[in-house]
Parts: sequence; C-alpha cells; structure tokens
Amino acid sequence: MTVAASAPAESGRVRAWVARQDGRELAVWAVLVAAALAVRLIGLADRPFHHDESQDAYFSYLFRQTGDYQYNPLLHGPFRFYLTALMYVLFGDSDFTARLAPALMGTLMIPLCFGFRRLIGRGAAFAMAAMLAFEPTYLYFSRFAREDIYIACITLGLIVVVFRFLDRPRKYHPALIGALLAVSFATKESTFITVFVMGTFFLAALAWQRSRPLVWGPVRGVGMESWGWALAAFAGVFTLLFTTFLTHPGGLWDGIYTGLKYWLNQQGVGRGGEPWFFYVDVLFGEEWPALLLGAIGVAAVIKRPTLLGAFLIWDFLLSLAVYSWASEKFAWLVMHPLLPLLGLAGIGLQTIWTSRHSLWRVVGIAAAAVALFYAAYSSYLVNVKHGADPRELLVSTQSSTQVKQVAEEVLAKARKRPSLTVTVDAAEGATFPYAWYFRHLQTGYIDLQQANAAPPTSDVIVMTETARARLLNALPGYDSRQFDFRVWWVRDYRGFYGTDPERWWRWITARKVWNPTGGMKEWLYVRKGA
Repeated sequence: MTVAASAPAESGRVRAWVARQDGRELAVWAVLVAAALAVRLIGLADRPFHHDESQDAYFSYLFRQTGDYQYNPLLHGPFRFYLTALMYVLFGDSDFTARLAPALMGTLMIPLCFGFRRLIGRGAAFAMAAMLAFEPTYLYFSRFAREDIYIACITLGLIVVVFRFLDRPRKYHPALIGALLAVSFATKESTFITVFVMGTFFLAALAWQRSRPLVWGPVRGVGMESWGWALAAFAGVFTLLFTTFLTHPGGLWDGIYTGLKYWLNQQGVGRGGEPWFFYVDVLFGEEWPALLLGAIGVAAVIKRPTLLGAFLIWDFLLSLAVYSWASEKFAWLVMHPLLPLLGLAGIGLQTIWTSRHSLWRVVGIAAAAVALFYAAYSSYLVNVKHGADPRELLVSTQSSTQVKQVAEEVLAKARKRPSLTVTVDAAEGATFPYAWYFRHLQTGYIDLQQANAAPPTSDVIVMTETARARLLNALPGYDSRQFDFRVWWVRDYRGFYGTDPERWWRWITARKVWNPTGGMKEWLYVRKGA
C-alpha cells in the first residue's frame, strides 16, 4: 500500500516541477520579448528618414487618405503599405507610426524562435531569439521603414511552420504554409529566391535516402485535403492582397508576372554599386560574432546532423551566393543569409554551454563572451551613436541629420503661420524625404534645374546646389543657408585590401573609415519675415 500510494504522489511532484520550469522559461521569454520591443520603440522617430523609408511612409499615407493602391514593383509588394496605413488609422500619421509596423515585425521574430525549441534545443532557440533582439543588423532594420524586416519575419515564420510540420505534422500546417507564402510574395519579390533556396534543399533531401522519410512521410500523412486547403489559402490571400481587396483585379497579374519581370530586368542595372563580396564584408565587419558562433554551430550539426540544422547551413551558403551574384546590393539584403546564420550561432552557443570537455567549455565561453560584447558594442554604434552616419557598413546613402532639422524648422514655421507655402526642388530625386515631412503643408515639387523653371515665390524654398547657382540672383528678400542633404561612403575596396592590415582593426574598433565619406549639399531659403 505504501509503495502504491507513493507512485502517484511522486508523479504529481514531477509534473509540478515541470510546470514550474515551464513557467520560469515562459517568464524569461516574456522579459526578452518586452526588452526587444522597448529597444525598438525608444527613440524610434529620431533618425532622419532615408529616401526609401519616406516613400514607404508617404505612399502608405496616401493609401490611408484615399483607400486607393496599385502595385508598383519598384516599391515592392503591397502588404507593408496596408500594415503601415493601419498604424496611421489606429495612432495617427507621424514619424513614429511610420516605423511602428517594422518595429513590431522585428519584435515578432523573437517569440517565433520559441517554435524552434524542440527542433534545435531550448538554449539554442533562446540564444537565437536574444541575438535577433539586440544584434546590430536586425535591430537596425527593425527601426527602418522598408519591407526587408517584414520579409525576414515572414521567412522565419515560414521556416518554423515547415519544420514543425515535418517534426509533428498537423492538418492545419499546409494551409498556414500557403498563407505565409502568399503574404511573403505580397511583401517582396525576393520570395522567389526564398522558394528557390527551400525548394532545392527539399529536392536534395528527397534525393538523399536517409532524409526521404523525414520529408515525404509528413507530406503524405496529412492527406490531400490539407494540401487543397494550402492551395486555397495561398490563392485567397494572394488575390486579396494584390488586388487591394478585389478593387484592382489587374493586380493579380502584376503579382504573378510583372514584379518578377521587372526585377529580372534590373539585373543588368547594378543598383547599389557594390562589389560581389559586399555581403561578406558586411558580415565580417558588423557580424563576425555570428560568423564565429555560427561556425561552431556548423561543426555541431555536422557531428549530430538534423534536417533543420542541414537546412540552416544550406540556407546560409546558398542565400549568400545568390545575393552576392544578384546585381542589386544594399546593406539591408544581408538579412537573408544572416537569418540562418543566427540560427547556427544559437546552436553554437548551446554547444559551448553544454560541452562536457572542461577546457574547451572555458575557452568557448570566453570566446563567446568577447564575441557577444562586440555584438553589443557594434549594435550600440549603429543603432544609437551612428544611426545616420555612412561610416557604418549597414548605412546606405542616407538623409543627413540636418535634413530632419530643416524639416522640423519649416514645420515649426508652418505651425505659427498655417498659410506658409513651400517649394522643393525635385531635381536629382530630391522630392523625398520632403514629400513625407511636408505632407500637411502647401508644397510644390518643381525641377528647378530646368532652364525654363521660373524662380519660386513661396515662403520657403529647398533647392539643390545646381538650381541655386542658376537662380542665385533671382531670389532677393530671402535668408539662406547650406546644409547636408544626403551623406554616403563610396568605399575604395581596391585601396583597402592588402595595403594595410590595420585598417580593418581601426574600422572595427573605432569606425575609422579608410577613405573619405562624401555627400550632396542643398540650400534652404526662407523669406525674410516669414
């Protein structure tokens, strides 16, 4: 009787202990998510709007005002315009709310990693989530109003769902996969690359005899009805998003064909002007801790292979190769190969922590501490100290901090004088970011570099250097000053490699550029007494 009675009691104590452990783990995850949200929201409106950011913000504002949107492949898919417009509906249009949806998408990536716990281990999943929360690249672009953080979040969700389906298939998984794919296509055309990377991996897995049951078993196990729902979910979501909720039927063809055609034609343009090894440079400069810890993760996966571990290696290498081959190169695209690398880095940290060899564990923890310290330092520099400074590899051609100061000065004048009129020189693509900043003002956008452009008569004029030289003697009665409009760093890679091995060290430790940064000037003219 004593033995029989003690068994249920012992089982109850075990369940209680497991529940306490799970509760503590959930609490730690909740704190991590809250911290990730906080660092994304604090000072979210402070950085001047990049040209591309201001386009996202402005066209979302137009959609909010008119309810009308038509797909333009230059601006990528419609999903984030809908989501940003929703932020305006809920909280009003402002610099903060223009970046709120990207910040929320970046935060969402942290709890998504919770779905990896069974697949790569609790420690690895949490480490990956912590790196996504605070490391430089993902934190920077979570505070940046472009579609890239959306696509990264959707891709992570897709990976989680696919591999949880392969681990423990559920009938609703295929429909969720179909819906996520549709949202991804409606966010950015790079989804074609995502499908290529994942598709080639699973074809290789099916060709490899040992992996075939892991893939084919779940696919067959859920039945044809589940895959019918997957097709329906994809078609329904895809159609609704690309047709602006059935108001523009032609958008369906645009989503199927126009976007892919446009970006394939852009392959010969070489937008961004960076060399093929640009992403390797960014990874070594900003993300060498992820490379170091990811290499340890690769070794762990090779020692104890798993399907997800193999995919992370495949995804990193193939994504890096494809994006390095593609002619368009901007810093935000490094997020694609970086995402699986952070998964491998999480496995690497878990491997170090659980190592049974005391010497290697001590050495590994010391190396990981140094790497994580640098990651925090690098994240501080790019996200706090140098947010609009092109000396950072993550900063592409950027609006200077003086642009935001000029915009705030003009807006302050408009609050005192609601009838204030503004003219912006639209030459050299300078309409943005002013179209966003001055969206509530009486503003005209004219190419003042054209010989037939008459001198403006508005209260405030913002003009390029060339236009100012042409109209210098035709604008009496104005106070004027020059300011930095765009800033950039055209990196001289030929003068860098092999000439001075200390240059990388000086950049990594102090962000000292190895060739000068540059920029574009503009002029602010304000009518005296305005």
